[in-house]
Amino acid sequence: MPKTVLVIHPGSLGDVLLAVPALQRLRAGYPNHRYVLASHEPVGRFLLECNVVEEWVSFETGAIRDLLFGEESFPLSERYSWIQDCELAIGWLKDDDGLIEKRLNMMGIGHVRIGSPFDPSVVAAHQSDRFCEAIGEQGQGPAVVPRIRLPPVFERSGEMCLTKRGLALDRPMMMIHSGSGSRAKCTRPEVLASVIDELQNAGTQCLLLEGPADREVVKAVTGRIGRPLPVLRDADLTTVAGALLRARVYIGHDSGITHLAGLLGVPTVALFGPTDPARWAPKGPHVIVLRAGPCKCPSWEQVTACSEKVCLAVSPEQILDACRKHEQSIIKSQDHRPDSTLSPSDPCAKVARSFSPSLLRT
Repeated sequence: MPKTVLVIHPGSLGDVLLAVPALQRLRAGYPNHRYVLASHEPVGRFLLECNVVEEWVSFETGAIRDLLFGEESFPLSERYSWIQDCELAIGWLKDDDGLIEKRLNMMGIGHVRIGSPFDPSVVAAHQSDRFCEAIGEQGQGPAVVPRIRLPPVFERSGEMCLTKRGLALDRPMMMIHSGSGSRAKCTRPEVLASVIDELQNAGTQCLLLEGPADREVVKAVTGRIGRPLPVLRDADLTTVAGALLRARVYIGHDSGITHLAGLLGVPTVALFGPTDPARWAPKGPHVIVLRAGPCKCPSWEQVTACSEKVCLAVSPEQILDACRKHEQSIIKSQDHRPDSTLSPSDPCAKVARSFSPSLLRT
């Protein structure tokens, strides 16, 4: 039985995805270990299905919270079988009084690293690097852009979802996520509506993504569009991921789905405003970040109350130009990488199979 590495991450979708590079660095240092992730749904189950970790324990069940903060007597190994073989525990959370580390040590885990990427002592610029630094992994392992590969069943689920909404798999499709975890991070609906109108007028299929918190902003966007627009509503994360692999370009804000698109290698246009892209944007040459300028609001309270949103004042023309740049990169990749050399799950391969030149107006 291989030794276990327990990874505890109570964050949201985007926060956990930002920690994937740190997980990959851990694997470089502990390559023969079995990784158990304690996190919320759906991201924990998703990373399990994508083989980023070998086991997932849900925070929703309360088991991990009881384990870390409960009053049970020790040992607890009979309730948590993977603790018996746990050699290292990583916790991306605050433990100012050291009680969590003490409990994990009392369970027989010899090495425990607890650290928050939000700790003021962490100096790395990008959040993914801050996860590494918080547990003492900075500067170790290869500096590569992280990737997640989807199981074929996720891809098929995404394709079925698209065909049910009338989208042709043999034609390019743009996916747009007009929402985010906070309306303060979203550009004006009329800007995205103008982009969608221009894309549709040029013959490009568009799909609007709507999460549980996005109904109002999606309604505001669709109300400004001159023709019907398919909307993917409240889909599970695996279906969204599968649909993303069919996207020629993804357009979104600082959100968990934008980080998912980045990890999948999908050509991405990321719209940033009050949050700093130097810290929060997905990494990689397939990501184009657009921002009108640094946010002038001194606090998040003022950000949420701000009506001008000067930092988010990106024009439709700038977004369309970023899409054109992605199109040019796709053309170049076709010229230098024949279809036979591309992995079937590589987004560039899917785009190459459905490519029609000059769909965007110049």
